[in-house]
Amino acid sequence: MDLEHEAKLIRMVEELKDCENVNVLGHEKGPLADYLGTPEEALAFLRETHGVTLNPHFEESFHRFSRFGLHWRGVGEKSSIGGEFYLVHILNAIIGGRPAGLSSPKRSGRKSSLHSALRIFDSQPQGGVGTFAALRLRDGADEPEIWYYHMNHGSIRLDINYQDYLNNLLLTRGAYYWQYLFAGIPSDYYNFEEISSGLGQAIEFLSDNFPDNDYGDLRSRLDDGLARWRDS
Repeated sequence: MDLEHEAKLIRMVEELKDCENVNVLGHEKGPLADYLGTPEEALAFLRETHGVTLNPHFEESFHRFSRFGLHWRGVGEKSSIGGEFYLVHILNAIIGGRPAGLSSPKRSGRKSSLHSALRIFDSQPQGGVGTFAALRLRDGADEPEIWYYHMNHGSIRLDINYQDYLNNLLLTRGAYYWQYLFAGIPSDYYNFEEISSGLGQAIEFLSDNFPDNDYGDLRSRLDDGLARWRDS
């Protein structure tokens, strides 16, 4: 059974706990869903019981945690830098992860239709401001779209798949708003400069404390987003 992402999540948490410049404020590791068997068996169960077929790469990015969360901040003068994630098992996300309220039958229109198709698999319940990442299921497609929701700014589609999402979550350690590096921060966001500045500081902080990782692509993405904003 190949559970590479499961091992990487555990190792990433240990690295943050061992870092003298990081204060881990909370960590939750729920029980493993062993009863679902291998990744292949779990996805087959989802297909047979709920009619949802997922691309084979979901087997490669599979983890068995019912929930797995982390909340951290930098130490001292770096305390403004932080991150958080709260992953749930992919089956829990698809079966029960519909965003409450946003997909209410009382709502109507295109946004309600979008939100009704979302299934939350990552959120920031401690330090976030109504943010989450979700799969968008589509009929006849085995590759769900990945969307990021912010209470103040609404929903935006990310240009990555689920496996890419987990890989970049590992790289960024869940730094707040890292998702915007894969969508572009809309220039009309009232706190665009605050978010982009915070992302820049987070990338430098991670680069300094985890030098074995390559943050070049994230820097390039942030620079490109800032250039587009200045030209708009």
